[in-house]
Order: sequence, then structure tokens, then C-alpha cells
Amino acid sequence: MRHGWLRVFLRDIEGNPRTQYHAHRWMARFWGANAVAAVIVYVFAPAVWSRVSVLYLVLVSLYANISTDSGAMAAANASTDERVTAYAIQEYADHDGTTDQEKR
Repeated sequence: MRHGWLRVFLRDIEGNPRTQYHAHRWMARFWGANAVAAVIVYVFAPAVWSRVSVLYLVLVSLYANISTDSGAMAAANASTDERVTAYAIQEYADHDGTTDQEKR
């Protein structure tokens, strides 16, 4: 299970609003610094910008899509008493040892 930490991290990102908040806080800082770097490259190295601008825009778009989706998942999870995500189901199972399906 070499990549078990990745599964745990992805489950945590999908279902834990606290983890989502911390990830988005760090990414906001990263993209803020990245925006400054992009302007500097655009102004002082237009030839480089013309080569990397498409990649930059793809990365910004992917981040926007991921953050929107994870925000929607967190909102859906918070708006109901039911366990929506796999993370929440696992947290519940870890808490008392059974899931809702097992109790029925």
C-alpha cells in the first residue's frame, strides 16, 4: 500500500471542509504569487509568455474547476444529516464501528 496516503488525502479533500479550507487558503496564496510572476513574465519576457500562457491558463482553469467542485461537495455534505461522502461514512464507521447500512 505504497500510495495509501494519497487515498486518505483525496478522501479528506473530498469530504472534510476543514481540509478544503486549508488547501484553498494555501492555493490562494500560491495563485496570488503566481499572478505576480505571470505579470512580470508578460511584461519583461513576452516571447516566453507566448509559449507558456496556454499552459498557465489551463492550470488556472483546472484549479477553478476543482475548487468549485470540492466546494459544492462540502456544501452538499453540510446541508444534510445523511452521510454523503465516503470520508463522512468512514468517519462515522470509525466512530462507533458501524455504518447506517449495517444498523438496518
